Amino acid sequence: MGARAAGEGGDDVALHDVETLLSRTLARYERVLANVADGIYGLDADGRVEFVNPAAVRMTGLAAEEQLGRDQHAVIHGRRPDGSPYPKQECPVWRALRTGRPVTADDEVFWHRDGTAVPVELIAVPTLEDGAVTGVVVSFRDLTDRLAARRQADELRRVTARAAEQRALSDRLQQALLTPPPEPDHLQVAVRYRPAAHGAQVGGDWYDAFLQPDGATMLVIGDVVGHDSDAAAAMGQLRGLLRALAYDNDEPPSATLSRAEHVARGLAVSTMATVVLARVERHPDVPVAGTRVLRWSNAGHLPPVLLAPDGSTTLLETRPELMLGIDPDAPRTDHTAELGDGYTLLLVTDGLVERRDADLDEGLAALQEALRDLGGTPLEELCDTLLARMLPEPGADDVAIVAVRTHPEDRPRPPEAGPNRLPPGVD
Repeated sequence: MGARAAGEGGDDVALHDVETLLSRTLARYERVLANVADGIYGLDADGRVEFVNPAAVRMTGLAAEEQLGRDQHAVIHGRRPDGSPYPKQECPVWRALRTGRPVTADDEVFWHRDGTAVPVELIAVPTLEDGAVTGVVVSFRDLTDRLAARRQADELRRVTARAAEQRALSDRLQQALLTPPPEPDHLQVAVRYRPAAHGAQVGGDWYDAFLQPDGATMLVIGDVVGHDSDAAAAMGQLRGLLRALAYDNDEPPSATLSRAEHVARGLAVSTMATVVLARVERHPDVPVAGTRVLRWSNAGHLPPVLLAPDGSTTLLETRPELMLGIDPDAPRTDHTAELGDGYTLLLVTDGLVERRDADLDEGLAALQEALRDLGGTPLEELCDTLLARMLPEPGADDVAIVAVRTHPEDRPRPPEAGPNRLPPGVD
């Protein structure tokens, strides 16, 4: 009797230890279920909810007591994303119950208490006892934020691709219009165009240089207001107008600017732009004299810069006048300056000198300082050096430069100036 009592006491202790271990294990599982980010359901063999963790309650908006004992498919999974009925036989959770094999799905929808669809990915793992399916554990994850981020990334890629296409189109338009300049014996013309650093920023900066039938050289520098494909298109229209109107007449530049503005308004080319239109011509009725006359009119643009061979500079500043596109009847004036041999004339757009942390006067002063030792530098090298000094990094705006170097008219074109390039019919 005593031995049996002792044995029964040992069994009681062992049973207590097992119960304690099970209790601790269950408590640990409950803590895990309560703290995981994924929603977790335990369903019986008929698909009724046996347990639901706090994450699932939060993601569906349904309290545990509203779900326990109920058919999970009917409660949160009975409709497709478009609201149409979702047959239970097609549900991946039900398929796991029927086949006894785990099933995954990444494009399902659970329905929130407030009627909104919650996109989810889920895995359903059957529970087996003696080879029979007794239920299924469903783990799911709310994909709302992930899908929103994916849509945002797709939209960003679409917008970026569209902007790149627009930029490429505008760049091709600008490059097609920014043609190589002519190169007569007595003048060397160099041009530069640098687009803005920002891929979506397409500017309306342009330059032009061409010869009139009498041999005078026309120079244009301009900047259409705006930074998009419309600005680039308007630039092309305005450039074409000025070129056509200035080509075959000897009227002063101010008159050509006024005519261009009237024509632009008549043709509904509605744009505002700053422009310098200039002509380099010989002294009238004077044989080859070693100097030329620069005649120009400025419609709200930066002043031209005259660089002497010794490196000294002069800003050809004049009284400010309206840009094009505001008042076609605004008064416009002409100005003249002598161009001696070896002098360099520079026409630039504001992207070269404007900075957020400095005013325009400071930018022009920096330009003059950058030119101080370039008076005798070959013209192409001068342009590259100037860009490197003023814009060591790509800027926020487009930049256009026209540089003109005068050479003696009574001598052949110097070798460093390169070959003559003249349009047909011009001597």
